[in-house]
Amino acid sequence: MHNAAHLLLTFVLGLGALNGCTRKESKDTTMSETAPEAGHRNRLQYESSPYLLAHADNPVDWYPWGEEALQKAREENKPIFLSIGYASCHWCHVMERESFENEDIAALMNKYFINIKVDREQRPDLDQIYMSFTTALTGRGGWPMSVFLTPDLKPFFAGTYFPPDDRPGMPGFRRVLTEIGLAWESERDKILESADYIHTELSKRLAPTSGRALLTADMIKRGAQSLLQQFDQRFGGFGNRPKFPHPLELSLFLRYYTRSGELGYLQAAEKALTAMAHGGVYDQLGGGFHRYSVDERWLVPHFEKMLYDNSLLTCLYADAYRITGRDEYRTIVRRTLDFMLREMTDEAGGFYSALDADSEGEEGKYYLWDKAEIDAVLGADAEWFSRYYGVTDGGNFEGRNILHVTAEADRIRQELGDDFTKRFELARRKLMTAREKRVRPLTDDKVVTSWNGLAVSAFCYGYQVTGDERYLQAARRNAAFVQETLYQDGRLIHSWRDGRHSEGRFLEDYAYYLRGLLDLYATDLGENDRWLTFARSLADSAVALFMDDDGTLYLREADLPDLIMRPRDEVDGALPAPGSVLIQSLLRLSRLTDDNRYMELAQQALRAVSPMMERNPNAMSTALAALDYLLGDKIEIVIVGDSPVRTEMVTEVYRRYLPHALLAVSADGHEDLPLFEGRTAKDGQTVAYVCRNSVCRLPVSTLEEFREQLDAL
Repeated sequence: MHNAAHLLLTFVLGLGALNGCTRKESKDTTMSETAPEAGHRNRLQYESSPYLLAHADNPVDWYPWGEEALQKAREENKPIFLSIGYASCHWCHVMERESFENEDIAALMNKYFINIKVDREQRPDLDQIYMSFTTALTGRGGWPMSVFLTPDLKPFFAGTYFPPDDRPGMPGFRRVLTEIGLAWESERDKILESADYIHTELSKRLAPTSGRALLTADMIKRGAQSLLQQFDQRFGGFGNRPKFPHPLELSLFLRYYTRSGELGYLQAAEKALTAMAHGGVYDQLGGGFHRYSVDERWLVPHFEKMLYDNSLLTCLYADAYRITGRDEYRTIVRRTLDFMLREMTDEAGGFYSALDADSEGEEGKYYLWDKAEIDAVLGADAEWFSRYYGVTDGGNFEGRNILHVTAEADRIRQELGDDFTKRFELARRKLMTAREKRVRPLTDDKVVTSWNGLAVSAFCYGYQVTGDERYLQAARRNAAFVQETLYQDGRLIHSWRDGRHSEGRFLEDYAYYLRGLLDLYATDLGENDRWLTFARSLADSAVALFMDDDGTLYLREADLPDLIMRPRDEVDGALPAPGSVLIQSLLRLSRLTDDNRYMELAQQALRAVSPMMERNPNAMSTALAALDYLLGDKIEIVIVGDSPVRTEMVTEVYRRYLPHALLAVSADGHEDLPLFEGRTAKDGQTVAYVCRNSVCRLPVSTLEEFREQLDAL
């Protein structure tokens, strides 16, 4: 569709942006006299999203997405300018400063368009639909996303960031608005015809794939092999620049290593994990990962921090620790979760969405250091600290320093000997104290339910590998908050802020939070029945709302009037494909509850995505992980009893990487689950039952015997 739509739009709109030509603006299109009065606040002032609220003072007559705006576009027969972004997006801020705060540009927008601003984190369905169009039309996507729609919501032109005026290779937003506005007045029929054509072609492209492929282990092998071929063996990770963490693909490497025994997959995962942990993409002082690296060496990050990145990476590093036993990976888990507790946790128990990349109008300013600052804060320790983290007078980023672990790190550890850990932690605390006096980046304190589900999993994994009760308490508190505040009348709310919540039900909320609850079931042994009951209710609702009779999973329920198509998202991106996460959880629920209905639904949904797994396996890591769970050995570990050895047994399970294992723990075995049938504690002892593919070992009650059975797995 790309070339046909591109040529058609060039013809219809005559945009100089596409062919290097210009069109002189007629005199009456200088519209500053129509701009809102100074001090006017637009309709976004009534929204809860920090991203939308940040635009409430723009002279643009913004609307939130909703019936008021859509009805106005229909009544006035005006095109819609749809701007989609998010609070921690650097270039979203740039476009706002350059264009949306510009009185003359705002006047053009207000004259020609109904202007709608959307927070992509509140409306992932709209983001998916119109990003599919943007990518198909331009060959790339990103944010801010700028899309022009007909009054019946069909897109006809799109881009991402536009500068206010023409730059080499980039059309100016002022001219784009003028050209499209004039074209709508003079060539409306051609634009409508173009929009119909594009909508038809995009609907064909996004329609569910017919046919089914065989679900075999060869799919997993080919997916892992394809990813390994794309792996950067020099610096770790995938691709060149910008370089994203790709936790889903690296997690598949760990799974495939345990499945195949091929050491190359573990080595690749470790190379990437170590490179990220040593690079500037990781906050060496405060913990937590930035969004991505702008270079191939992981040195210079895009400085925003996202809840979902840090949650997925925490689980990845925890699993890598279980396999390798490397304390460095467990340290990353600790520091990342400590950062999330310190800077991304709401007093009600929710987890915030993101931290901005900018502070005081400069990207990364909060995280950068001059050597003179390091010297002043650390005194005698500054010399070795600067060598350890590559701090120089000239800096490595715009004259300042991004801290990163250098090749001298091991030598410095040896030089300081037994004093290293004490001096290192003292230096970190001193610099953190100094940094906290700076102006902090904006926090997007919106609570997104789906991302909170990922965070619950992260805190469970963190507790499992560290034993730190704070992490379990955070996961437990979040689940209680979601159940009591964000789950109303059987509906899971998508986002929440200051007591206000967004509307609409989304597959990603049900899928991600279901996964978090199942991880919490295996971790919070005091209240696990509560979390399993909640999990089953979410699973049943998700299937009813989002799955059709063929097993296809959609992001929203059917027949919503403000969507031009029912969106799907089968492939992994920065986030795992929600449908694939749901499939994994349905498989886990089936084994946990012995309810074969969940197994049948999961297999049906896997078959629905099997053509994509067959055709493009390297984009389907989460689905392949679900397939691995389906095809792998069925390992059940049931522990019954409440004696002190129970905690030690559970810890033994937690410290091992057992991706196919199911853990169920009970004080007395009276829970209403088939797994506990006939399995009780004996004479006050804790008893462990280990089974593989329906073949069980003899029950054991000592830690030594239990370890032997786990080793045999």
